Amino acid sequence: MIARTRNQLIVLGLLWRLVLAVLPAVLAFGDRFALSPFLVTAFACAVLSGAVGVLVAGRRATGPVKLGLVVVSGIGALQGLVSGMLAAFCIWIALSVTISGFSVGSPGEILDLLRQPASFVEGAVAAIAVFVYTVALEAVLSPVVGAVICRLVRGNAFARQAAPSLR
Repeated sequence: MIARTRNQLIVLGLLWRLVLAVLPAVLAFGDRFALSPFLVTAFACAVLSGAVGVLVAGRRATGPVKLGLVVVSGIGALQGLVSGMLAAFCIWIALSVTISGFSVGSPGEILDLLRQPASFVEGAVAAIAVFVYTVALEAVLSPVVGAVICRLVRGNAFARQAAPSLR
């Protein structure tokens, strides 16, 4: 995969995940939507998971397989599954730390975080909701997302092959 394709895939993943993360955040907070440290962390987790998911799916799309609806949908579903798992894990950790009351100002309280299993369970419930939302939405939109990923990967590969080489 060439650098241009990789960069385009990363930007696609960043923007796609940010759009998917902003929608439930705006609906959940409604009128009192304000950027809190947790919300910024959640958006950062979404952006990170989107970039990784699109890169994994882009790597899968580089093969010599003929493109059909099933293959394109599979690539989009792979992107949704990978980014959903990573987003759920990141949200689980961030929410567990937030619920436990851990702060950067008192790093000695990290052991209190480990003594409160309820915060991990509450974080896990939210992470499951994030995972289900992400995978369900990506399952519906997987043909579109997969087609965009395949178009980026294969279009840049064909452009590189067709371009004259300088010697």
